[in-house]
Amino acid sequence: MQLSGRPLLDNAADHALFVGRDDALARIDRALRSGLNCLVVGDPGSGKTSLVRAMMYRTGESSHPLRVTYVRANEARSATDLLAAILTVLRPGRPMQSSAIGLLDDLAAELADADAGEPGIRVMVVDDVGAAAGAELFGALRDELWQVGAQWLVTTSTAQSSSLLRPPADVFFETRIELGPLTEVEAAELLRRRIDAPGSMGSDRESLVVGTDDTDDERYAWLPAAVGSARETPRRLLDVVRELTADPAVGGLGFTTVTGLRSRSAALEQLSRPARMLAQELEALGWASASDERLLVRMGWTRPRVVQVIAELEGEGLVEMREESTGRGRPRKLYRLTPAAQYRPPDSSGVRDVP
Repeated sequence: MQLSGRPLLDNAADHALFVGRDDALARIDRALRSGLNCLVVGDPGSGKTSLVRAMMYRTGESSHPLRVTYVRANEARSATDLLAAILTVLRPGRPMQSSAIGLLDDLAAELADADAGEPGIRVMVVDDVGAAAGAELFGALRDELWQVGAQWLVTTSTAQSSSLLRPPADVFFETRIELGPLTEVEAAELLRRRIDAPGSMGSDRESLVVGTDDTDDERYAWLPAAVGSARETPRRLLDVVRELTADPAVGGLGFTTVTGLRSRSAALEQLSRPARMLAQELEALGWASASDERLLVRMGWTRPRVVQVIAELEGEGLVEMREESTGRGRPRKLYRLTPAAQYRPPDSSGVRDVP
């Protein structure tokens, strides 16, 4: 079995595991070859990185390949940080200017030198852009960026997208793609490709996933239910399958992750939009404090605002808290989104239903 939740890379082995998103890939290809910039938006775990890596792999096999540069931008807090990350990939170790305008000049010069005499379209793939950095680069510096001589394929989380797309950045991205849930067929195919079941493969393995009854291998009889219950994102689907394959005793009665995902999603839907946005970021970051710079920058909030919204999540048992000693003063409080398998909604009295 290959049940790792890591993003897929742009190589043959990983591309063989990539499933679905054909319409998104076609739209990205059309947009970039038409000279249009593209923004991909999705929840954590929806497969944004795997999608752009699949695009990179496929265009490498094309008779008219795009010239793609990939940059991971999740640590960038400003346009200057973003541009510095891009230039570090393009020309590692070389000195850089300190201002965003100076870095834009450097980027334009670097691309002009690299592309001299080379046919095709230069594409900059910038993955996991935060709202503050993205709004500054693609908004405040939009007109200057248009002069650089490249097409841009950018990914961001659903929680970040509305802030990133504040005018004038909204005009920069002529094509926008939102990654929704996998279809049931896509989820089944994802598992079919990743499960290395013992014994006969081929049609038996397919029947195990899609839910027909012509197999005697009861160890995988729960897979159809997993597909139907946790296909919101590839990451969640794989979380479920990892749990259900970890212990032979779990079987079809131990859908703790599946039921937790349902309950947790239902509880989040009843809360405010800021609470849902914060939950997404906590799911992506893991343990974080209310003063964590990564969280504050990505949300565009102050610490008191984070504390306020965390309290809303705590009231529904949707976040866990632990204390971490720093060696000085009070311990620091860290929070994370309650894992699906551990989530229990509070009863009417506000007490969590713990079995």
